[in-house]
Amino acid sequence: MRTRLMTTAFLFNCDKILMMKRSADRKLAPGLWTGIGGHIEPHEIDDPLRSCIREIHEESGIEEDKLEELKLRYIIIRQKELEIREQFVYFGKTNKREIINTNEGDLYWISSEVIETLEMPWTIRSMFEHYFEVGIRTDKHYVSILTLRTDNIPEMVWTELIDPEVV
Repeated sequence: MRTRLMTTAFLFNCDKILMMKRSADRKLAPGLWTGIGGHIEPHEIDDPLRSCIREIHEESGIEEDKLEELKLRYIIIRQKELEIREQFVYFGKTNKREIINTNEGDLYWISSEVIETLEMPWTIRSMFEHYFEVGIRTDKHYVSILTLRTDNIPEMVWTELIDPEVV
C-alpha cells in the first residue's frame, strides 16, 4: 500500500469561487472541475499549508500576500486501488481576480449557485455538499473517509476533528 498526500485550495472572491477545469490529459481527475492543488513535496510533509500556498501560486499566480483567512477545513481520506490518498483542503479569500493558466487546466471564477452543476470528483462534490450544509456556518475542521454502505453505495462519513485533550 502506498500513500499520496495532496493539498487543495478553494478561494472565494465575493460570491465567486476559483475553480479549475482540469486538462483532459491529467492523471488525476482528467477533465473534471476541482480546486487548485497538487502533491505535497517531501520537504512539506509536516506543513501542508506551505504546500497549499505554493500550489496556489504555481497554478494561479496569486501570491501569499494576496490570500486572506486561508484555513484548513477538510481532510479527505480514501483508498484508490493500492494507494491511500489523503487530501488537505483549505478555504480562503482573495481580492485578486487576475489569474494565470497552466497546463494543469483552466481557471474560472464560478458563482457558488452553479457549483452543484459542475462535473467534479465525487469526493469534492460530497465535500461541497457538506460545506454548504454545515461548514459554511463554522470554522471547525472535518475529516471524512470514503467508504461503502452495506448496499455497496459510496458514502462519505464526516466527523469533526477534535483534540480530546483540549475539549
